[in-house]
Amino acid sequence: MRRYLTIIFIVTFAVFRVVQCSIDSACVEKKGEYSCQYDSSEKICIYLNRFIQLRQEILSKSIKVARKSLPSPHSELVLGMVVGADEFSKVPRFKRALKDAGLIHVVVVSGFNINLVFSLVANVVGSTYKLRNLLICESVTLFYSFLTGFEPPVIRAWIMSSVLYIGKYYGREINVLPAIIFTAAVMLILDATNAWSLSFQLSFLATLGLVLYEGFFKDIITKIFKREHFILSDLSSTLAAQVLVLPLLSYNFGSISVISPLANMLTLWIVPIATILGGVYLLTGFVGVIFSYIFTIPIYILLDLFVWLVEMFSNFSISNVSISISLEILVSYYIVLALITFYSRRNL
Repeated sequence: MRRYLTIIFIVTFAVFRVVQCSIDSACVEKKGEYSCQYDSSEKICIYLNRFIQLRQEILSKSIKVARKSLPSPHSELVLGMVVGADEFSKVPRFKRALKDAGLIHVVVVSGFNINLVFSLVANVVGSTYKLRNLLICESVTLFYSFLTGFEPPVIRAWIMSSVLYIGKYYGREINVLPAIIFTAAVMLILDATNAWSLSFQLSFLATLGLVLYEGFFKDIITKIFKREHFILSDLSSTLAAQVLVLPLLSYNFGSISVISPLANMLTLWIVPIATILGGVYLLTGFVGVIFSYIFTIPIYILLDLFVWLVEMFSNFSISNVSISISLEILVSYYIVLALITFYSRRNL
């Protein structure tokens, strides 16, 4: 079994991606219900419909629970952080504030959620050095990925974490950089259109920035403040990610958030706590809405603090600056940065 674990992982993921792609061609949504085109097997269509309907039921129930006891934009935040439901169109002013503060990325399901779910499940089932426990963790995170819509950042995180944990299971320390390249290759092989997906590009560039430059910024910040702290760690992570992300944002949107590093430094610590409490809050709501009220006060306090910080940072006059770069400048920036990074790491 151990010998074929990697093959099982790749085949399983490929099957789920094929299923996702088949949904668009095999099933169409009509008046809230799904019907089959019958170009493929009737049984396959039936199972696809059941999976989609299950996801829709879970999302609908989650939205109902959140709106029952939380006001806007708090309900939209917990839905975005936990199950990836994009309800921010209902609060356009707050959505604009999130963009101006450079915090829109923390209120949607991303790679962070996959790592968080994997860690929580691993703490429950035990050591991932046992095959059964590893497969349970992989299965739960894969289902969670399906529940949140198989967005590129989620898929990227699921493949990467799987590769790293499978390597750990075999007693091998896998370098993160090759894991990133392998993950990108797998995603492009399975769906070449990912190459033009902005969320795919931003997810990989942010992760690559963390791997390549976080240590550099951490050393500088530690020398300046003469101490280590989780808030300062969040600052170094944000700066590292933005080295590669900001030029792409400038090219695509014509503006960047100058206040983003400071905003991220002071708000990122809220996200894991709110996500965990929000997950428990929504789960208890499935048992009965009355049970979710137990967690309403703590989750409201956390989200209210987050909302206050977002609105404060977005109101700064320099929060969002209009800077638009051309494709030529964008490509030149990445080429020069790649050369500098290559030679600096080579001389280490």
